[in-house]
Amino acid sequence: ASVSVVPGLLFEAQKATWAGEYWRLGGGGTVWDSMALDAETNTLYFGVGNGSPWNPNTRTNGEGDNWFLSSIVAVDADSGEYKWHYQTTPQEGWDFTATQHIMLATLPFNGEQRDVVMQAPKNGFFYVLDRHTGELLSAEPYVPVNWATHVDMATGRPVLTEEAQYWVTGKPALVTPSWMGGHNWHPMSFNPDTGLVYLPAQETAFPYLGEDDQTPAKLAVNLGVDTKAAALPDDPAVIKQVKDATKGFLVAWDPTTGKPRWKVEYPGAWNGGTLSTAGGLVFQGSAVGFVYAYDAATGERVWEFPAQTGVVAPPISYTIDGEQYITVSAGWGGIFPLMTGILVEDAAGERSLNTSRLLTFKLGGEAALPEALDRVKSLPDTSAITVDPDKVAEGFATYDRFCVNCHGAGAVAGGVLPDLRFSPIILDTEAWYSIVSEGALKDRGMVGYGSELSDDQVEAIRHFLIERNQQARREGFTERYGR
Repeated sequence: ASVSVVPGLLFEAQKATWAGEYWRLGGGGTVWDSMALDAETNTLYFGVGNGSPWNPNTRTNGEGDNWFLSSIVAVDADSGEYKWHYQTTPQEGWDFTATQHIMLATLPFNGEQRDVVMQAPKNGFFYVLDRHTGELLSAEPYVPVNWATHVDMATGRPVLTEEAQYWVTGKPALVTPSWMGGHNWHPMSFNPDTGLVYLPAQETAFPYLGEDDQTPAKLAVNLGVDTKAAALPDDPAVIKQVKDATKGFLVAWDPTTGKPRWKVEYPGAWNGGTLSTAGGLVFQGSAVGFVYAYDAATGERVWEFPAQTGVVAPPISYTIDGEQYITVSAGWGGIFPLMTGILVEDAAGERSLNTSRLLTFKLGGEAALPEALDRVKSLPDTSAITVDPDKVAEGFATYDRFCVNCHGAGAVAGGVLPDLRFSPIILDTEAWYSIVSEGALKDRGMVGYGSELSDDQVEAIRHFLIERNQQARREGFTERYGR
């Protein structure tokens, strides 16, 4: 299950789990979220991210477990000396990071108290490990999982389903959780009084299809995966089905039984981190623009506040002069709204817009937010432009490699960065070229792609966006923000 290696032999053991010249393009993984410190044993615990490219064939010739991808690692806090590690997803081909919040607790297992570390990584299983030895104590799915049937408690390894291994079968695989994870970076919280972990979870799926011969580019998304397979058709019925299958939950998880005690469902994914208090409350912000308080024992909603924007950060609690406050950084953002705007825009009847504020609450507080403005943007008129179908097809493929991460799948942004269907720049070839190729807006974060893309490719992206604009106009679509 967990692995502990003699430090002097660690590098050789790690190297044996990799193959090929993985360092030329990626490898992985990064440590990009919070860590946990056990002060009594002076042990630091951290989680490691996914592999890059995603496709194991591209990354490591389809061979080996690829230590330390998607792993929980324990080291000495002073020296950094390795103690043990547990790999949640050996080899890893779905962007299942294990960087998510690591929590320390003392819990009863099999009639004895155990000092544990707990994590709910992207892959959909909730892990409980002995924090001194790394022994696996529990690994149960907290959301629907179809890439593995279960985790073998004897070996500690997930038992993979054949169809989920797209790099082996050569076929597309609709995998849940998706690369967005059953749980992403939004922190969970633990209440020792209830013994429950309050987890912002979500149900998502993604169609993975290997692209072993993908040509790497410096400014592109080099995943070794054909993400065009994830493009949704312009069919409202299909889009609604996908939206309905994308859900968010607040889960009160019992780590000793490996089961939820209660759940609260939200109309969409990407809801905020949680705060649990000694007063028996759980606070959480939502993607649809509210801050909620729930009874920690039952899940009953006892309070809500309309924040006028999506909330993804966790609230905090503190006292000043003996008075308690709850503060949350309100604002909408992250990879889900950036890439999947088509799922965000109607998640609650309308799209969340980023309005950044620091909201602070106390008992008896009387302040109020200014009235929310209803903001409407109209599509520019591209009816005089005739698009070339071949250029549209080429533009879609190029957009999908270079633009999709920020401006959204299908060119539908999620309320954070500009929705290019609404940009008047697509009407003007010269202005478009100056921005996309020459980097006229690089000081505002929009790099120029002249070193990577030809003039014809840049123009093809414009044709694709004009086609998307015209499609939206045919549907009578007007983008409306606000509540």
